[in-house]
Amino acid sequence: MNITIKDIARETGLSTATISKYLNNKKISEENRILIEETIRRLDYRPNRSAQILRTKKTRTIGILLTDLGTYFWASLINSVTQYFIRHNYTVITCSYTFNPGREAKVIQDLISQNPDGVIVLPNNKADFLYQMIQDAGIPIIILDSIPSCFHERPVDCITSDNYKGGAILAQHLLENGHTNIAIVERSVNSYTLEKRIQGFMDVYKERGYDTSSFLTPYPAIPFNDTQAVSERGKQRFRQVMSSPNPPTAIFFTNYTIGIGGLSAAYSLPKPVPESVSLVCFDDDPLFKIMNPSLTCVSQNLKKMGEAASELLLRRIHGDYSDFPSQTVIDVVFHKRNSVKDLTGSNIQ
Repeated sequence: MNITIKDIARETGLSTATISKYLNNKKISEENRILIEETIRRLDYRPNRSAQILRTKKTRTIGILLTDLGTYFWASLINSVTQYFIRHNYTVITCSYTFNPGREAKVIQDLISQNPDGVIVLPNNKADFLYQMIQDAGIPIIILDSIPSCFHERPVDCITSDNYKGGAILAQHLLENGHTNIAIVERSVNSYTLEKRIQGFMDVYKERGYDTSSFLTPYPAIPFNDTQAVSERGKQRFRQVMSSPNPPTAIFFTNYTIGIGGLSAAYSLPKPVPESVSLVCFDDDPLFKIMNPSLTCVSQNLKKMGEAASELLLRRIHGDYSDFPSQTVIDVVFHKRNSVKDLTGSNIQ
């Protein structure tokens, strides 16, 4: 037996107009929302999506476009977005283009052809301007984890973590523990996030009169086009800086992929971390909490990032552009663990 909105209206004692408002994400009282949702669950109501599309010209789908589905790092963010829109009766489609700009354009074209109500994009880098294809199709879009270099010419809503603050927090921690001989592993081509992290880190030292010109390794920057290759490069960079004539007392890994590669190389050192070298990383990973010693890091609140993107996108879908273009910055969290040696005394921080 097919359940209809008339059945829900009868069970709740509400009008079909109120039920329709709820199903179309229009404002109703909190009391009625709870009553309707409880009845929908109890009756196992399934909306007739074909009828909804014909009636509203909306597909009730949301697209998520990201660089690589092969990495688990973005899982909590994707889950956050998916769960939010499921609660609002949308279907979420997740697509990947494996760091390939040519494939990215094709995936975007395919996504546009499905007429999604909105799209959330994690771009390849800040020079990635293909989000404009989605804008030109008249589809609301949110950019995550970057601010495009063409933002002023083609404004777009952006949500990022506080990358600058995170870098500064890690620098402050190292400086308080007496570390001034630093290696940053490493910068990346056209990466908004890494640029901000490094800037925040170096500004702390500059403000205290330190020369930071030697902090950045003199090797070519990494293009982020293959997660495994970046991890391997992190391992290679770690070995290079530790075999230099004046090896650093501390290394700053600028993201978790590079950090995992560097950590794997650290286990080959004659002395363990942090006796051999202190380590900090921007981004957290389950591995960092259970390794010995555990890794001091800054983590992003990816769940909150996804929720903020979802809430903003839904407002755009409903036509609210009162604060466009919005640049939202999500706070980061510092995790002080055991990978930094205190050079000012005898304690391990």
